[in-house]
Amino acid sequence: MEMTSFAAQVSALRRQFVGYCTQRLSQVGVTYGQVYILICIGKRGTCSPKEIGQVLGLDAGHLNRTLSKMAEGGLVEQEPDPKDRRARVVRLTPRGEEIFTLCHEVFHQWDEEVLAPLSAQEREQFMSYMKKLNRERMNRNE
Repeated sequence: MEMTSFAAQVSALRRQFVGYCTQRLSQVGVTYGQVYILICIGKRGTCSPKEIGQVLGLDAGHLNRTLSKMAEGGLVEQEPDPKDRRARVVRLTPRGEEIFTLCHEVFHQWDEEVLAPLSAQEREQFMSYMKKLNRERMNRNE
């Protein structure tokens, strides 16, 4: 039975993407659940757990457990915020920076593999449509 709905197509691609990332990143001891946290921190340099939770929509308990595991794995370091000793700041370790770079490579490789059947013009048009759909959804949710 062929999947004809957009939701089904997006869900199928997401499952494939999660599997792809899991396979590639498990080799370096990183879970799929840690990927977006790594990217969030890597793009900001330093940030608080509260900021990460807001950006990624994660609850504080889950995020704190994940950050602790990431610190144990040598991916991040946490220290008191110099501006507010009750708060913490999180940054990537050198190993975390390497994994951050690897995540970008994995994402890029996935894009290349999945979009390979499309011409350059089709890719540009497809990405334009996807960005438009995402903008519209984000505007509705604000």
